[in-house]
Amino acid sequence: MTTLAGLPTVLLNFGGCLDLTKRNTKSCETGSLEDFAISSNMSNLKIKTIPYVNEVTCIDWKDGIKNIPDNVIDLILTDPPYGIRYKSNRRKVKHKSMKNDDGLYWLNDWCRELKRVSKPEAHIYVFCSWHNVDKFKQALAEYFNIKNILVWEKNYHGSGDLFGDYAPQYELIIFCSNGNKKLNGGRSSNVIRAAKMQTDNHPTEKPTNLLKFLIGKSTNKGDLVLDTFAGSFSTARTCKEMGRNFICFEIEPEYCRIAKRLLNDVFELSSLF
Repeated sequence: MTTLAGLPTVLLNFGGCLDLTKRNTKSCETGSLEDFAISSNMSNLKIKTIPYVNEVTCIDWKDGIKNIPDNVIDLILTDPPYGIRYKSNRRKVKHKSMKNDDGLYWLNDWCRELKRVSKPEAHIYVFCSWHNVDKFKQALAEYFNIKNILVWEKNYHGSGDLFGDYAPQYELIIFCSNGNKKLNGGRSSNVIRAAKMQTDNHPTEKPTNLLKFLIGKSTNKGDLVLDTFAGSFSTARTCKEMGRNFICFEIEPEYCRIAKRLLNDVFELSSLF
């Protein structure tokens, strides 16, 4: 493979990437629905007294997060608005524009609150695009140790300038730590290949096998995962399958209704809308 001098290391080594599109690829730890029931029943009093746990919560992140106690979150895994006024023109279902995507005025307040609710050894994964990755990095670095930038290589590319630009086929995931916690399952590549979701639940829905891999690397059964921009609650559904607890906020009632339907077939959830 040709090495291009001057390019960030994170953008190289596609030949040795972790390929989640292969059928025999497994996450570090998957868990079962039975495991989830056990871990839920064995949750300690602290989990039971935290609001919004394992609920479909239709609320803006800044209103919901202020009710979360300090130092209770084991993992933050979220796909925030990228501040680029994103709108997909390739989906059969046309979604309306996403809220909070008209700028990053909320970014510093958001990072400060993430720090407050995180446990001392929490991990943080934040999806973003190249457009504003420097701004996300700068804001997150005020509160967390930035360990790496993972590259999610997609099995498709976006549109845009068809003749004057390269086809976009990846997104970035900023990986941060609030301490020195080790990853489960040893060291993995920072380039991960995962196919897009074949659904229209949300315009930026992330692959559940990608989420499962990240959750498995950074949590254990019974841990508490926070997603402040839940969309169609892919993080919640993945946590449910893996025996993790979750707190997920989503401001759009329509996506909350979709999430409730998708989650309802496994266990009953109370809803705040």
